[in-house]
Amino acid sequence: MELNDAGHLDERNTGSRQQVSALGCIKYLIIVDLMIRAFKMSSTLIVLYIEKDAKIKVPLKTFLFVYLTITIARSVTFVLKNRAFFRIDRIPDFRDNPDIVLFSNFIEALHLFWYLLGFHWLQECDECKHTHPLLYYLSALWVGLGFFMFIAPLMAIIVLLLIVHFYRQELKVINYREESDIPDDTYHCTICFELYELDVPIKFLPCEHHFHSSCVDEWLNLKDTCPLCKKNINLLYDIVDPPESEI
Repeated sequence: MELNDAGHLDERNTGSRQQVSALGCIKYLIIVDLMIRAFKMSSTLIVLYIEKDAKIKVPLKTFLFVYLTITIARSVTFVLKNRAFFRIDRIPDFRDNPDIVLFSNFIEALHLFWYLLGFHWLQECDECKHTHPLLYYLSALWVGLGFFMFIAPLMAIIVLLLIVHFYRQELKVINYREESDIPDDTYHCTICFELYELDVPIKFLPCEHHFHSSCVDEWLNLKDTCPLCKKNINLLYDIVDPPESEI
């Protein structure tokens, strides 16, 4: 009984350490993101000050000014949404504020619209790269980065789904010789229920369950899960659909 209690305590301690580590990583990423946003705002403000008297064919100064305003608004909502991470001890304690999320979604939609408008203005004034290079190239940089930041998550999801669908890791296979080859007391295949015989190939899944190689291969041709515990054999699947953590 004491051993079981100690085992459960070790599991809880391990889960707690993993949550603390993940929470620390989230805090670090939040700080880095805020530093990047501060750089964007300061560089835009400097260029607008340098080019305050510039006469330009298209309203790139207006684009940068509104971009600066939107970036400030996004930074404020970003801080409001994520400041809770600096007040909690466990990730499951985090809860989104629906009003802030709604306003943040509106700002993101406005941001995308403004990128499209900025791209249109850049196309209308190709000579601006020579007459007003600071305004032109800074606007082009923010538009390019903006489109990339909107497209990159979608591309990452598509790539991850393709990897999960087509990638299958190499599974451990042994030729059965003695009972010590099996880590548990199950010396038979739980698919066909026949005892393991000498030199018969046995395949181990990532969950450590084992079967006749021929039996489990037929199963895996139909499903990508363990016949016993139903856990997906592709470890990348946990990234796309992570299991619910016990609190």
